[in-house]
Amino acid sequence: MARAGSAVRSTPTARFEFVEIDRLHGHEGLQPALLERLTAEIKRDGYLKRPILVANGDLVVLDGHHRLEALRALGCRCVPAYLVEYFSDVVRVTTWPDAVVTHVTKEEVIRRGLADDRFPPKTTRHTVLMVLDDHPTDLEDLM
Repeated sequence: MARAGSAVRSTPTARFEFVEIDRLHGHEGLQPALLERLTAEIKRDGYLKRPILVANGDLVVLDGHHRLEALRALGCRCVPAYLVEYFSDVVRVTTWPDAVVTHVTKEEVIRRGLADDRFPPKTTRHTVLMVLDDHPTDLEDLM
């Protein structure tokens, strides 16, 4: 279902860019142990392997909350991201099999992100129906 006033697009659209960390809104909580492991891995490797996924316009993080917060902990000012037209049919949202919440909508993801009313960690599972390259990025380019 499209948000009021937005057109549903069937053409795949994703734009790669570097986004200032402070402009982004998370919609899910974090798992501290996973965040700690990922932060150590990124620091050790010296680069981020894959961009995060972000709703264009609202700048709500769809996938990559732990990557985002690991970069923040490492002192980065920006993050590589694919910005997608979230209300298009290119992006689908479901829940993970073990999630506490069993049903989510795109509208609820955006609302929670903008209100800082986060779902429990690993609730939403976003699928993008197009290929998004890994695009490894050196940490020093994100400072």
